[in-house]
Amino acid sequence: YSFGYTNFLGFALGYCKAGGKITERQWVPLGTKDFASIIAALPDDVDALYIGLGGGDAVNFLNQYQQAGGDAHLIGGSIMVDGTVLSAKGDAKKALIGTPSSGPQADTWDDPKWQAYVKAYQDAFPPEKRFPIPSLLGTGYYNAANAAIECLNQVNGDLSDGQAAFRTCLSNLELDAPNGKIKLDGNRQAIGSNFVIEVVEQDDGNLATKMVKKIDNVNQTLGLPEDEFRAMGLPSRDIVECN
Repeated sequence: YSFGYTNFLGFALGYCKAGGKITERQWVPLGTKDFASIIAALPDDVDALYIGLGGGDAVNFLNQYQQAGGDAHLIGGSIMVDGTVLSAKGDAKKALIGTPSSGPQADTWDDPKWQAYVKAYQDAFPPEKRFPIPSLLGTGYYNAANAAIECLNQVNGDLSDGQAAFRTCLSNLELDAPNGKIKLDGNRQAIGSNFVIEVVEQDDGNLATKMVKKIDNVNQTLGLPEDEFRAMGLPSRDIVECN
């Protein structure tokens, strides 16, 4: 589906331009429970496996991959190393320790605004009813709600004329979010910070992502000129090519 293809493209575009090779691609339906045939087909002579699964799919894969004796280095898509996976029960998730990834947040970033957001989240819910650190999707919802509230305040709640004033405000808003400044481009896609991250085990035994590098103003064309990005075609099973 579109997100999986696009998430992978974000990794593959830079990887392939740097001279990397993709030997095989396996795409599985959402909600897959049995990964036996996929795991059996994975090549042994590769440097690493990129895994773009998330949620229960990711946990199921990790459990079955370890049971099958898999020990390859892993590279994770953004939802593969999200708190929903890193806080799963059992030890299978520990296979992700040392896994590199990237995405809109780094769990242990030492920025004061981020740390204040994490603390506010932790203080709002008892430990047994929350993740140790806000999830990637949770942060996205938080930012979207704050953007809506900010613009509702700016237009004094005026949603007349097809929400014209409200929509104009959103188009021009630069949100000072916990994970960096965010604004919209002409296609109303986010321009914001992305973080190169690595999964680590914390002193309390919980897994989290630490920041390796922060890149500001990442747009939907990943820094490429728009015509060059469009010329590749829509993200799909085979785009980007990497031979």
